[in-house]
Amino acid sequence: MPASPLNALLGRTLLWLPVTFAVWYLTAAWHLAPVAWAAEQLLASWLPDAVADLRLHGAQLLLISRFGEVGGQMVVNPPPGEHLGFLTNPLSYSYSLPLFAALALATPLPGRVRRLAIGLAVLLVVELASMTAVQLKNLVFGTGGAFVAQQSWGSLARDAVALAYQLGSLLLPMVMPLVVWLAGHGSYLAQLNPRLRASNG
Repeated sequence: MPASPLNALLGRTLLWLPVTFAVWYLTAAWHLAPVAWAAEQLLASWLPDAVADLRLHGAQLLLISRFGEVGGQMVVNPPPGEHLGFLTNPLSYSYSLPLFAALALATPLPGRVRRLAIGLAVLLVVELASMTAVQLKNLVFGTGGAFVAQQSWGSLARDAVALAYQLGSLLLPMVMPLVVWLAGHGSYLAQLNPRLRASNG
């Protein structure tokens, strides 16, 4: 009995996954660079009194805030070298890229490279949102209330940041590869439908 077309797609995807994850991991400094740059521009223009710098160190992301501890108190604009920093791993929420790439490469549709490029570009924008949410979480909950007081953010804003962090770091990286794949490869599912009925008949 021939394999189901859906099972064949799943099998091809599983074969592509080690390749796409290896490329994603080995090229982290390159594909993270434009997202980190965009996040730095966004945060520096939005929160110039709170964000001093945001830069990559290999595959790690370092946020330098304008806060620091002096005499046991969190203050704004501390002496040089005393600024509070936050080191995070952006790979923890960018794995949507290899997941989508494996699905796209496993789908036998014309224009595969174009569909792959468009999908990855969309996911980089999603990754920018996740990266921004993570940095906001660090500022809101990692500065001892100094950032919240400086920006005059109330409980609603803090709750929104917490929710954005949960969505950006946990939910979106898992869900968006499938959403973007469905948006760009829905015609393949339409092709599969009659073939699936035939294989189950």
